[in-house]
Amino acid sequence: MNMMKNKRIGFIVALTVPLLLLIGLTVKPLWTLTYGDDIALLTVPVDPRDLLYGDYVTLRYEIEEVPKNEISTVILDKLNKSMNSNGLTVYGKLVKQGDIYVLDSLSDKKPRGSVYLTGKLSSYDYQNVDGVNVHSIDFGLERYFVPENTGKGLEDLSAKGRLMAHLKVKNGYGILQEISAVK
Repeated sequence: MNMMKNKRIGFIVALTVPLLLLIGLTVKPLWTLTYGDDIALLTVPVDPRDLLYGDYVTLRYEIEEVPKNEISTVILDKLNKSMNSNGLTVYGKLVKQGDIYVLDSLSDKKPRGSVYLTGKLSSYDYQNVDGVNVHSIDFGLERYFVPENTGKGLEDLSAKGRLMAHLKVKNGYGILQEISAVK
């Protein structure tokens, strides 16, 4: 009788643990969508091509390129000492200018009481199209899937720098909700 009870408890635990893990994965996105701040970011041109993923637009944001001379020496030192090839975790504080948000500052510590995104600062710098040495930040918001046969039009707008991304952001975590043409 005791053996049967132990098997039943084991069976219930075996079913409950994976279910709880799956539910746990939805908490952060749902919390962000419910309580996050609505922000808009400007995109910059990019040329995506990948037939395996269907119609989507690859996005780059103005806030993802930070001039090297605007990054604090503390962050640059940590970046140089870091052995992580994925880059250094940084927090980009955002401020509203008109209808869009722009990068105000970059920190290696979470900002308090402000809208920010968490990203990875690349350890490599490069010259952008304006000839400025920049480091890139990956905020994980690059790919936006669109309805069938609409990707090309959005790609054309993106190539002209005429797309705006609308996000929900909470505690450094961003969810890309939609993209629209810049007015």
